[in-house]
Amino acid sequence: MAGYYFEVGTKFMINDKEYMVRRDLELDYEVENLNYKKIEIIRKQELLNLWWNGSLLFRVNNEKENENLLIIHNLDDLDESSKSEALERFRILEPVIKGEVLPSEINEYLKSLERKVGKSTFYDWKKDWERNEDIRSLVPKKPGPKGSRTKKRVLKLLNEAIENCVYSDGKVTLEDIHSELTCLIDEENKEAVEANEKLEYISPATVRRRKEELIDIYRLDKEKYGTVLAKLKRDGAKEEVLATRPLQRVEIDWTTVDVMLIDPTDLKPKRPNLIYAIDKYSGEPLGFFITFNPVDSNALKQCLIHVIMPKTYIEDLYPLVQNKWVAHGIPHTIVVDNSTVNDSYEFEEACYQVGVKEVQFCTIDSGYQKGTIERAFRELNTKFIHDLKGTTLSNIMEKGRYDSMGKACITIQGFIYMAHIAIVDMVSHKYHTRRGNSPHNIWKEGIASNSRLELQLPRSIDSLKIMLMGGSELRKIQQTGVVIENEYYQSKELMQLKNELEKYNRKDEKVRVRFDLSDMRKVYVYNTFNNRYIIADETGFKRKKIDMTLPVPYVTLELDSKRKSEIKKTFNPRSRAISKRSIKLIQDQDEKIVAKWKKGHEPNETVSSSFITETVLKTETNVNIPLGNDDITILENEQPTKNTKNKKDDSKNESQDKDISYMDYEITDIEDLPSWETKTKTSPKVG
Repeated sequence: MAGYYFEVGTKFMINDKEYMVRRDLELDYEVENLNYKKIEIIRKQELLNLWWNGSLLFRVNNEKENENLLIIHNLDDLDESSKSEALERFRILEPVIKGEVLPSEINEYLKSLERKVGKSTFYDWKKDWERNEDIRSLVPKKPGPKGSRTKKRVLKLLNEAIENCVYSDGKVTLEDIHSELTCLIDEENKEAVEANEKLEYISPATVRRRKEELIDIYRLDKEKYGTVLAKLKRDGAKEEVLATRPLQRVEIDWTTVDVMLIDPTDLKPKRPNLIYAIDKYSGEPLGFFITFNPVDSNALKQCLIHVIMPKTYIEDLYPLVQNKWVAHGIPHTIVVDNSTVNDSYEFEEACYQVGVKEVQFCTIDSGYQKGTIERAFRELNTKFIHDLKGTTLSNIMEKGRYDSMGKACITIQGFIYMAHIAIVDMVSHKYHTRRGNSPHNIWKEGIASNSRLELQLPRSIDSLKIMLMGGSELRKIQQTGVVIENEYYQSKELMQLKNELEKYNRKDEKVRVRFDLSDMRKVYVYNTFNNRYIIADETGFKRKKIDMTLPVPYVTLELDSKRKSEIKKTFNPRSRAISKRSIKLIQDQDEKIVAKWKKGHEPNETVSSSFITETVLKTETNVNIPLGNDDITILENEQPTKNTKNKKDDSKNESQDKDISYMDYEITDIEDLPSWETKTKTSPKVG
């Protein structure tokens, strides 16, 4: 994605009204309201706030020429073939873009490429790139057929054979590839009906030539040596680039923080991971991201969001921060550590999508190549982290007998608040001895001589988040919306998408949901009908008593979801079965009584003791019913005698039975059941 800035002639939309910048007035912009042909003055800070709130959208100059950018939000939404082709085209253009190949040297450069690229084709790609400076503009639009049908089918099988053999583990010979191709052709010919439909075999020489055209030495070297050494072998050694302006070189690294925080998912003290970004020219902090999870490419992308976006939210969300954090923008070069998490295609592709020109990976054991970020971590530890409750300090000798886990009391939201205070007030706006000024002042002086960098932003904040957000799930749209960690997200547009899916008999289809791991107050749902993302807002934060005045991290929702699961486990499912059996017992008995009434007979209102035992207590799941130490024997009902004493007892029992209300009992055990004239006696123990 190319960066946008408010230069003269730039057009942008605010609430469906189109504006164009006419003049830069230092603190303000003179803009023309194109809808009403009216000249207005707007503060620069106000425009930043509007962009942050999602109300400002930069205007694409020629929507027809930029059709790919308007449709393709993220390279991951494309099929693998289109995505790979766009990345390959960028790899071929990259030396020319960086100026390593001069215009007069392009012919020789194209001849030296392993992949044959025509001159006119190359200039078409270059034109597409220069129009937007966005890798998405290189996605092929309508690839047409090449060569005859038979030749195309054979080449497709040959490419498949080369891919399967060359990029597999172990050493592969030319005979292996030719043998694999022969098997693939035989399998195709088995399905051919006519003789002219059968494919012809090709010679080993043709296989060798095709292999030389397709093989990617860099890809093989990357598997064998790693990304850094593979790039060094491909591009050769280069001198260190000195940063002469802000955003020219940004260093990103991560470390385990020297403090114990309370993890919301289990309420236990843990050490979080901090991903941190520093501008090499000024030493100005650019952004950070905190997570309890292992650092991966998603965490790095979340940090990159914070790097690019303006920090206009601080005054409203974090009022205890004394100064302003003005640093933001799209870096030219990002330098990251040579670890498995950073050495990934996913993070590299994300950087190219937002307009980063280059991603550099430091070699192993070469921390000096990113010394700025290493010193920044030490500064945060000494000025901020080592003074907190629950700190682990730098080493065990320093720590002594200090109980870091017992003293831990800080939440992740509280730590994020503290980090803003430390980074802005204690780092950015403090005098730096080696630099001779504060990072904030050095940044502003650098921006003053490079004014185009100051407001360089993606087209909109939503488009930035869609490309870089670390959260991504497939979910089915329900009547209550989409669910992420037991939280429902709903909107009018989301329900319209649900109705569209049902209309085309796709109601069980899952949709892609992307979300910001640092702020879960809304999510983005991909609409496959028009290739757009729609926004859905949370519906239950107030009910769950979640503070919405601050960004809600993803781990906060994990805590709520885990608590519900733990509470659910405390309920015994056997209680429901016993209650159902007891209800059925009463129902069956009443059915017999009513049947006798209908026949005109006097009903016997006693219940069979065997029915109680077999129906309520004797379960196949071996429900443990607490009984006394003595064995209990259930006796059969005895016939009543005609003496007066028994009549009085019967009359007394009948009176007691009339007072029984079945609804007053929560029947979960034998002691809680009505007797219904059932008699028990203790039998002597045997043995």
